[in-house]
Amino acid sequence: MRYYEMILIVHPNVPEEELSLVIDKVSALIKAQQGEIIKVDQWGKRKCAHKIDKCQKGYYCVVYFTVKPALLAEIEKTLRYDEKILRYQTVKIEKEKLEAPGVKDEAPAQEAAVPGSEAGAADL
Repeated sequence: MRYYEMILIVHPNVPEEELSLVIDKVSALIKAQQGEIIKVDQWGKRKCAHKIDKCQKGYYCVVYFTVKPALLAEIEKTLRYDEKILRYQTVKIEKEKLEAPGVKDEAPAQEAAVPGSEAGAADL
């Protein structure tokens, strides 16, 4: 199985309750193709770079999953005909990207030290 990242843009007129149903539908579709959902990251409503079907905004969502390459076409074919999904893009990723901080929920957020603060400021 390969690792994939799918970015979805859902129509902005979809109510919040139906938004979770759309994401659940995509997750169920992946699981029906013997795939495994690793993480679903909802970004919320954002402005698009350009208008898509006369919509300037959309709900953005990123789904990390694994599936066999031959079955990915079936998933995309089904998404193509869903009127609530404005756009989607699937990208093959390496397993190392999933293990990076911020992708999995278990990874703690680490703060970076600011150069010139504390230890470096005393030497000046």
